[in-house]
Amino acid sequence: MEESIECVENPVETVPKTNLLRCMEWLQTQNELTKVSKYNKDDISLTTDSNSLKKIILCSGDDDTTVLAGVDELAIEPKAVPLRYLRVKDLDMQCEWQLCRSHFSDYELFQQHITNHCSELHTLDKKANDYICLWDVCGHSTTDLSEMVRHINYHAYHARLLAIGLNARATLKLEQCRKDSSKRNQLPPLKHKHCCMWVECSQSYNSIQSFFDHVKQHIIYSDRYLCSWAGCGAIFPRRPLLTMHVRSHTQERLIACYHCGQHFACNRKLSDHLMRQNVDPDTGIPCGMCGILCASEYLKREHERQHISAYACAMCDMSAPSPAALAYHMRYRHLSSSGTRTHACPQCSYKAVTKSDLRKHIPIHKKKRKKEKNKISDEDSSEEEVKKKKKVVKKKYACHMCPEKEVKVFSRGGRLTTHLVKVHGARWPFGHSRFRYQISEDGMYRLTTTRFEYEDISKKIVDGYSGPKESLNNTLEFDVTAIAEATKTTPKRFEISLKNNDLQRDIKTGGENVKNEKEDHEIDQNAVEIMMCDVDDDGNIINTETIQSYPLLL
Repeated sequence: MEESIECVENPVETVPKTNLLRCMEWLQTQNELTKVSKYNKDDISLTTDSNSLKKIILCSGDDDTTVLAGVDELAIEPKAVPLRYLRVKDLDMQCEWQLCRSHFSDYELFQQHITNHCSELHTLDKKANDYICLWDVCGHSTTDLSEMVRHINYHAYHARLLAIGLNARATLKLEQCRKDSSKRNQLPPLKHKHCCMWVECSQSYNSIQSFFDHVKQHIIYSDRYLCSWAGCGAIFPRRPLLTMHVRSHTQERLIACYHCGQHFACNRKLSDHLMRQNVDPDTGIPCGMCGILCASEYLKREHERQHISAYACAMCDMSAPSPAALAYHMRYRHLSSSGTRTHACPQCSYKAVTKSDLRKHIPIHKKKRKKEKNKISDEDSSEEEVKKKKKVVKKKYACHMCPEKEVKVFSRGGRLTTHLVKVHGARWPFGHSRFRYQISEDGMYRLTTTRFEYEDISKKIVDGYSGPKESLNNTLEFDVTAIAEATKTTPKRFEISLKNNDLQRDIKTGGENVKNEKEDHEIDQNAVEIMMCDVDDDGNIINTETIQSYPLLL
């Protein structure tokens, strides 16, 4: 009986022990393995329940040649193909619609598959009729069904660009992207149909690929390689140059970053996009003005353009490095009166110039509420807990005008600005709204005392302007009427005239006075002139002609 009892008890005790020993051995072998990447492929395939989490993790590791797979997905690896077949051969286009993990190599079949998903659209609220896009990491919603169809068709086009960008990793030997991948499938708004603006053509499409194919037919049958897009009229010696030019009108892109989803017009742009994020500190080329390291000489030249002003403001002594920066300056410096601030804050009296400014302003009210709650909680808590909550802020902004032994350092640029104005009496130049600070070799930010400009821009500012100009008058209203339609070589023409009846009456009664002023060559600052300028290919004004002149009634 005892032997039988021993035989029965031993199996019950040894089975758990053997399982524990196997688990311990497996853990030891796992700990001894060298980790190639931050996450194990098997662990991620078991723990990720959706593509959205997988896209956040897939490029966080050091391995940039393998794309990790989620639940019930195949591992996607880039394939090295000949450069001339990069956009055609071995494309692995993945449908990321909810509960769909289909893979295609034929673009036409892939487009047909994506259009079938349009029948699966549903609304969250029957009263609102908001259609929701079920593509992974998208979340787009709209009440217009045709807009949603255009949006889904764009996903098919975008998925092809992502597949091209994936193979470009191996073909072009690119670095990995380090940007946020949670917005890789968020697309631009498509409120209207894709309309062809070729002369004598009025076709429109809901599919962006059909739109691009239609424009290619215009390029094939164009005479003398002439761009007949409305208002263009450019002529090229070869058809490939015309094809590249028309992409600037249609906004067609040829490749996309597989990690962040950003579109690019050529392979060079994608390569620059990745090189900017992977600069080697040992071999990087420093900028001579700010010290930022650049990956190549080309990227260094592109970066240095940001420091040199090439466009002068006609209203003040301000100069800007780009037309967009000059337009931003004009909008906020010379046009920011009550007439242009049309976006009112619902919680205070603040009015913004643009919607983006209003979106940046609204979180201020939330911060104020949090501060009030923190004050109430600080009163209830002890002094030791309050000290722990306070963060130690490093001081980075140093005054260059203070003596060396008594240099004052501030934690914020605004406090240094107040110090420079009140203590040292510094003033920023006309046209600028604030001081600009530049990082020094010791890591401290100091006042930028130089401004780089092209020589002709400096001459315009010094010779052309003797003092500050008056701001533009926003009370004027203009009438814009079309004179001629667009042709193959000329854009659509408009006539601009003042809408104010009092000014029109003053023109009729006081026309002789205006002629006398023109004969005497006297400049009236309170007048509006409409001028026509002839410009050469370099943008230089060849001839100017005053069409109409209106004196203002003050």
